[in-house]
Amino acid sequence: MEDRLVKIHRVTKVVKGGRIFSYTSTSICGNKKYLIGFGRGKSREILESIKKSYLKARNNIIKLKIYNNSIPHFLYAKHSSSKLYLFPASKIIGLICNNIVKQVLISAGIKSIFSKIHGSSNTINVTICAIKALTFLK
Repeated sequence: MEDRLVKIHRVTKVVKGGRIFSYTSTSICGNKKYLIGFGRGKSREILESIKKSYLKARNNIIKLKIYNNSIPHFLYAKHSSSKLYLFPASKIIGLICNNIVKQVLISAGIKSIFSKIHGSSNTINVTICAIKALTFLK
């Protein structure tokens, strides 16, 4: 299984004595053979949050039904204010999509697809959208 770190976010909490920093990290895990997982970790240290997100991603693995390295039909998913459209494509075309969606599709093992994002292009929402859309495969 291959782990990919999508985003690290620093959160600051201001208290009477000063500032408290904590980190949230988002990661995906896939074997490039139609298995994919998503995880988020929170901690006061960067390495701890990354380890937690990798562990959660490995525990939340989903098996996808993909044929000929592409999707068999049109897919749509919405999370928060992000909307993602995935269209099937021929083998010659390759991955035509956002960098975040491309990371998810590469780790899932999909090699040819079109995609379009409407609304917010927030990295965390888009990764959740992409994984949600891939779970709708029949």
